[in-house]
Amino acid sequence: ERLELGLRERAYNSLVAWMAKALADRTKPVMTNSAWTAEHVKRAYGSQRVYVVHPPVNVEELSSIGGDRGKIVLTVSRIDWGKRVTEIPEVAKLVPEAEFYLVGSTRPASGPILKVLKERSEGLRNFHLETDVPRRRILELMSQASIYLHPPFAEHFGIAIAEAAAAGLVPVVYRDGGGWTDIASRIDQGLGYTSVEEAAHIIRSLLNDPGRLRALSARAREVAKGFSYERFKERLNEVISSLSLDLSAK
Repeated sequence: ERLELGLRERAYNSLVAWMAKALADRTKPVMTNSAWTAEHVKRAYGSQRVYVVHPPVNVEELSSIGGDRGKIVLTVSRIDWGKRVTEIPEVAKLVPEAEFYLVGSTRPASGPILKVLKERSEGLRNFHLETDVPRRRILELMSQASIYLHPPFAEHFGIAIAEAAAAGLVPVVYRDGGGWTDIASRIDQGLGYTSVEEAAHIIRSLLNDPGRLRALSARAREVAKGFSYERFKERLNEVISSLSLDLSAK
């Protein structure tokens, strides 16, 4: 299964690389990882044939995650300036009744960001930063958290968002990017934010309405099924078949 997955991922990456070269020629097909990216490609390059193939997510592994979920808000992100993770403690300050966990990988350039995170979380008891943790720790937190908070960054797709949804967490994301159009907005239109204050308001509203939180958790899992490895394989085959028909018609 792992070998098959690796082959599918390599096929996906190869197709992306090949189709990226076609951007200069608007008559050639282009493959994108979300409907949001597809719209940007169409507007920027005038491409006529744009195929959306969502990256595969291990829905099978994550769908079994459950447990006694509490007032825990999880964020999984690379500790990078571009990801704007320094906004997470600002949200935590506005929702003191919840525990916020920011988990992510670091690199040499992460030093200044870690310093800012430390400064912004000074004296903040409900913000927890864990870096470079093993996968099992992320899965453990996913089984405990009720909400997934993505930083205010427009992801082209957002694997972490899709994984959280597959695990039953309700994703609260920035109202832009593929993480919004292709994932969170399909769960509920009220899960998108544009400011720290709005993110805090959405989280607080969800935590104060357990019934709605449970319903959205179930809905999140349903939406995430569309990003399974099986669906990825089916969609990839559809695109390859369509391209093959185009070639045979010439």
